Amino acid sequence: MVTDMRPQSRPITLVGVAGRAWRGLVWFVRGVTGESRYDSYLAHERAVHPDREPMTPAEYWRCVYSEQDANPGSRCC
Repeated sequence: MVTDMRPQSRPITLVGVAGRAWRGLVWFVRGVTGESRYDSYLAHERAVHPDREPMTPAEYWRCVYSEQDANPGSRCC
């Protein structure tokens, strides 16, 4: 006797597809605009430096922008 070994999946619904598309769009926009960088910084601080208080978002972005101004790299402006 042969049985189907595939896991049972949920039926595809329009709401499920739209929700997944929306989450993907939000993820993409946050990555392009750099908004996810602060979240990555917080995750790093919690994992590597749990004893240290992380910077606030304003402090973090001030530090990022001052670093960009000091070391412009290959920017055109």
